[in-house]
Amino acid sequence: MVFWVLWNNRNNCVWNGEKEADRSVGIKASVLWNEWQEVQLIRSSNNNANQPQQIDSSLQWQKPPFGWHKCNVDAAFHKKEMKTSAGWCVRDHTGQFVMAGTSWNQGRCSIIEGEAIALLEAMTEAARRGITNVIFETDSKIVVDAIQNLHRGFSEFNSIICNIQSYLSFNSNFKVKFAKRQANMVAHKLARAAISWASRYYLERIPTCIETILINEMF
Repeated sequence: MVFWVLWNNRNNCVWNGEKEADRSVGIKASVLWNEWQEVQLIRSSNNNANQPQQIDSSLQWQKPPFGWHKCNVDAAFHKKEMKTSAGWCVRDHTGQFVMAGTSWNQGRCSIIEGEAIALLEAMTEAARRGITNVIFETDSKIVVDAIQNLHRGFSEFNSIICNIQSYLSFNSNFKVKFAKRQANMVAHKLARAAISWASRYYLERIPTCIETILINEMF
């Protein structure tokens, strides 16, 4: 996987004049490897049809505790359009849709920066609207770990994480947790659809792109 990412980065540099930073290349290799492992585990369990199957709860969206909201967050990267987008969705303890939001910016950033920006935007809007008791879920473990263990620095990523930490310190009823991609599909779909809408878009009704997923995850 490391060799493939390096080879792909070299080709992008030679043919497209685009080159990712060393750290970003390493992170991409790690993310792709983890995703490949998860797919192999799912295939292995599906091939074991004669044995009782147990559903891994970490692969399914879980309702938050009573009185809490859950906000799933994700970022998407659109190479052709040269845009980075974000999507997030708030649901209550019954799984009912509360609201959602999307945004996109011209230009590309690193994967971890995009994921962190998406989380910060969701947190900012939730605070602005007075939505309390919120568990924010992102499928970027690097971002979650950075929030909990960040060593101060001067990079753009560190700056975004510092802003997220500030929101958490002023909003004690905000929490951030890691969720596997399979449990974060609503936000993933919204982030992918974001570039079809205005650069900042808020949804008070369920959009068709996530309607089926929301219904399935309620039960």
